Amino acid sequence: MEFLEKWQKLIDKYRFNLLFSVLMSGLFILCDFIFLKYNTYYKFTISWLSLVEFIILFVMMMILSFLKKKNSIIMILLLIFLTTFSQFTYFQFFGKYIGGIDFYFFFVNNGEVSEALKSLFSMMFVPFTISFVGFLLSLFILNICFKKRIYFKKTYIFIIFCLIISFCYGFFLAHIKNGKLYDVEAKLMIYPLNYRVAWRNYYVSFNYFMSDILPDKMFHLRKSKFPKLKKPVLSNKNIHRDIYFVIGESLRYKTFELNSIYTPKLSTLQNTEDFFYFAKAYPGGTMTKVSLATLLNRLKDPSSLEQLGKGDDCLFKLAKENNIETYFYSAQTKQQIQIINNFICPKYIDDFKTKADFINTGYDEDLITALQKIKISDKSRLYVLHKRGAHYPYNYYPKEMYNKNLSDYENCAVYIDDVLYRLAKEIKKRSNKEFIMIYVSDHGELLGKDGHNGHGFLEKEVYEVPFFVYSNTKDEKLKEELKSLKTHFDISNMITSLMGYDVEKEDKNNRRIYIMNSDLEGFSGYGILDIKDGKEGKVKIFKRLE
Repeated sequence: MEFLEKWQKLIDKYRFNLLFSVLMSGLFILCDFIFLKYNTYYKFTISWLSLVEFIILFVMMMILSFLKKKNSIIMILLLIFLTTFSQFTYFQFFGKYIGGIDFYFFFVNNGEVSEALKSLFSMMFVPFTISFVGFLLSLFILNICFKKRIYFKKTYIFIIFCLIISFCYGFFLAHIKNGKLYDVEAKLMIYPLNYRVAWRNYYVSFNYFMSDILPDKMFHLRKSKFPKLKKPVLSNKNIHRDIYFVIGESLRYKTFELNSIYTPKLSTLQNTEDFFYFAKAYPGGTMTKVSLATLLNRLKDPSSLEQLGKGDDCLFKLAKENNIETYFYSAQTKQQIQIINNFICPKYIDDFKTKADFINTGYDEDLITALQKIKISDKSRLYVLHKRGAHYPYNYYPKEMYNKNLSDYENCAVYIDDVLYRLAKEIKKRSNKEFIMIYVSDHGELLGKDGHNGHGFLEKEVYEVPFFVYSNTKDEKLKEELKSLKTHFDISNMITSLMGYDVEKEDKNNRRIYIMNSDLEGFSGYGILDIKDGKEGKVKIFKRLE
């Protein structure tokens, strides 16, 4: 009873601080929810993670409520809603969240920014209305709570201290830490997330810009320079083919080789009249966020952040600019793919679906069922089918396919073989024009080697992945080009070419291949593979991009 009485007194003492924090947290989430209803491309998601976001917002607003001066609180609230307005407006025009590199573009591309701002005015009304009304409501809440809440004179020192810690941690991840960049670190300090409200995503990107990109650009902390990739040039507006780009998850080449006990069905495609080519490929990175950014944006070298930020090489955008219909179907949930949302330019996707939109069995075969529901058309199409594959805990397969003589991972591989075979047959059945099906895994997997499990490691089992092409094409030159593909970049580059664009292609006999570890900029290391006179050397591992 005494404990409860103490808590009751504490709540009574701070009840107006608590009231302010609860109402403000709810207001922020409400603003994002309203914008979501207006712009269906906006990726704000209401889920159990929304509770986590509410708690974070609550703590932040509780700290804010302890500031002594009312004007200080008003200025911070104004800044919050200005950033909310900026985020909404940016998303309205570009179809993605503001990333750290976008702040850099704002300062260095003044002319382009000015042109963009002129076209943004017509799109500002709804973002401005939501933000302005939100700000007025925040002032109303503040007026209710201000006089009766508790304040502390030195609160502003604590807020400044928190901002400094945030900057220092970002700088540490970018320029000091060695080794794997974990997903939790990337989500915390680098990438916008679906469940975060607009102004918090803005702050994460701005802090990333201040702690990493700006110091790098000012003091040249990374001295390596790579030539800029030339923008694809549209040369053929009469493309008449369907491209099926199937992206696997966590499947390693060591397990999924052709003619093995794990690929009995795919191996039979060698004996058909159609073109079938199966080989080993090297991924853009050892984590999904890096590999998918590479695959869907034609990234070639380390430090491709500027290219990614501009979005000129996004496959979906390129497809739409040549009147090719676009589909992105993922067997993963919105939460599972949220870290890649900024890489896939959803604004240019005609039909975007995740697991909840077409769930049937809950496994990868649902992608086949979803594909069957799409009407066959004479128009050219780009399908990107994103599988769940062999991701940990390796139980994404029907239990009736369980083989007690195989490990869970191996059972996953057998199921993947079955799904890919059935998918290939379905694509063949649907074809009313030339089709090209390309499959590649995002990265491989460690299964206990040296005590390591999972991915995000520069190990052979992770950076060697299975890749195959299945097509009814009769073009012999194209077949030879498809056989020359070795990397995620090559595959993305080829898809760009297949959509009617002129692109520079690699010399298959003499080239350098970069394999990033768990981030795009080399914080966590990278690998280099040199090919000379057609012979592959060994992958050399470097701890950090200098």
